Amino acid sequence: MDETHPTASPASDAEASPVGSGAGAQTADSPLPDASPPLDASPLLDASPPLDVSALPPLEEVLEQLTEQLAAWMPSQRWYAHKGAGVPQVTIRGWAPLRVAPDHVVVLTAVAVSLPRDAEALYQVPLVLRRPGAPTGAQEEGSEVGVLAVPGGPLRVDDAARDADGRAAIIATLVSGEGALGPSLSLASHRTAPDAPLPLGRAMRSRVLSGEQSNTSLIVETEGASPLILKLFRVLQDGQNPDVVLQGALTAAGSRRVPAMVGSATVAVAGIRTHSLFAQEFLPGVEDAWRVALRLAAAGEDFREAARQLGATVAEVHRDLADSLGTAAADAGRVQQTIEQMRTRLSSIAAEVPQVAVHQERIENLLAAAAEVPWPALQRIHGDLHLGQVLLVPDRGWVLVDFEGEPLRPLAQRSLPDSPLRDVAGMLRSFDYVTGAVRAESGTDASAWAAAARTAYLEGYAQAAGWADADPASGVLLAAFEADKAVYEALYEARNRPDWLPIPLAALERISAPGAEAGSAG
Repeated sequence: MDETHPTASPASDAEASPVGSGAGAQTADSPLPDASPPLDASPLLDASPPLDVSALPPLEEVLEQLTEQLAAWMPSQRWYAHKGAGVPQVTIRGWAPLRVAPDHVVVLTAVAVSLPRDAEALYQVPLVLRRPGAPTGAQEEGSEVGVLAVPGGPLRVDDAARDADGRAAIIATLVSGEGALGPSLSLASHRTAPDAPLPLGRAMRSRVLSGEQSNTSLIVETEGASPLILKLFRVLQDGQNPDVVLQGALTAAGSRRVPAMVGSATVAVAGIRTHSLFAQEFLPGVEDAWRVALRLAAAGEDFREAARQLGATVAEVHRDLADSLGTAAADAGRVQQTIEQMRTRLSSIAAEVPQVAVHQERIENLLAAAAEVPWPALQRIHGDLHLGQVLLVPDRGWVLVDFEGEPLRPLAQRSLPDSPLRDVAGMLRSFDYVTGAVRAESGTDASAWAAAARTAYLEGYAQAAGWADADPASGVLLAAFEADKAVYEALYEARNRPDWLPIPLAALERISAPGAEAGSAG
């Protein structure tokens, strides 16, 4: 679901956060554990056998020989978005060298994946090439893509994100500000404060943030400096990534409700231009709201005041986004477009998940009702908000992360103004997931806890957002957006965690029941 300073997706289903977790730039899915493995310093450059690049075939030819190994390796990666769709056909659409060192080469590639029933998808895959006999200290478990037999001797190819030398080369694109240029791919770096040096250097240490799904995030530490987190976007789609745009706007506005943005990079390849990398402050040793909520719900401890503050925080972020990026009137055309997107998603998922089809007619009626009531102004929103995307930071309160939006929605849709009620509904769904997770873990019924948290969250949001005490449209709209999110969740669970499918199905039963549109707090 996909994704950071914050947190990355949980490692086990018993802890799994609500659908959508995983992208994470701070990581929005799970805090850095206290017992995390030590960061790996880059090895000395002379530790490996020399690699004479002049004896190799042209790099483009080398990469073309790698397509079969990539087709076998990519489906096993957490960030691969086409699991279960069969063995892909792979093509290298573009590449550029990031580093040519005495013992290794780091190259950024854009890999096109084609599947029988899906449109072509473009993935960002940085690679390290070195001799197989090189010391293994730089590589990490699961990093090897394959070994190529090429003139001049074999080459071992590794995922650069899981290689200390590879990570150093990726990070250097932001440190140097020089980017990269190849025959079919170009990379440009951008600093939030161009004249401010990044706190990185030879003593830098880095590691991959565990548990992410749709992207890969690197934790970067340098002695005497604040740590950073750098997100490598895996799926490339034309346009600006909302994670960079929204958190950049909030940082520029002085908001303390997001980790401060440090820099980013854009990539141009295969006729598209989009964000490649995103760096921001890392908040170590903090917990996300998902883990806080799980612990308190299992113990039956009150969460109402924290939920109320969370609602107020979300409203504050919405207000700052509206002030920074503007709003758009929810006229009849925009409302109809949103409703049609919901209907299309419902129809498509009902065809794949029979349990959703049972509720299709009643949800269609709910969407029809939602199209007839007044809507609040549209604006840029988080887009995939749940408890795993919120961090509890000492002396700072709740901090939101991972503004990339739902990974399964096209980037063009995620970049449009949307209703803030989508975020409100997403958090309501997350409290439902707490109930399901606690029941699965301990058999405890946390439904009353979740209902109280939902009510308090809505109260906090409504007060901070200035909602009228009795808005007849809010219940219908919230129910529609919550149903849309539950439909999305049902598809994810059916494909990835069938044991969790009853959670969104129970929500669809509740939301589509007669009279349910009167309110979404229960």
